[in-house]
Amino acid sequence: MNSSSIFFSTDAKNVMMEVACESIGKCNTDQRSFKGYLSRWMAASIKVAPFVESWVMERLRASAQAAVSTCTAGFDGNQCGLQWTKQANDGMLGVGEQIAALEVVQSNLILNVAGPVSNSTGGTSKGNPAAGGDSGSSPITAPDITNADRAGAGILTTLVLVGMIGGAWWMASTSK
Repeated sequence: MNSSSIFFSTDAKNVMMEVACESIGKCNTDQRSFKGYLSRWMAASIKVAPFVESWVMERLRASAQAAVSTCTAGFDGNQCGLQWTKQANDGMLGVGEQIAALEVVQSNLILNVAGPVSNSTGGTSKGNPAAGGDSGSSPITAPDITNADRAGAGILTTLVLVGMIGGAWWMASTSK
């Protein structure tokens, strides 16, 4: 968790930022949504490592408040910006910015949901080689290969090889 500290501002305390591009205004389409993914997985980490809860939630709350303060632009006055540390809309509007803002706000709800389950804690997922079919075997079956199949494959292979060799010979002989 300490390694992710690079993605949080010290000026706007604990507010998430995209260090690779945000300060210079050169974020590409993908980078504009990265804060959303970081928010989601930081929140999920609380469920599998509860000892990180206070550290993570402190940052998610600060980032969500900052993100929401940028949601004042666009045709409806509700579109969010990229630079949350400014806590005002920066005019950077796009799908990535909206995804990131939604994710950081939604991640603050992580304490209200149950964590992942396993087969010993309530999970019911079972393997099924029939992929949902009625039989216990795979529904995909191949017919037996006959001598006629082998003969056909041999003929086709011969035709392809003759075509390739003939084509190479023709190209070599016409390039002179």
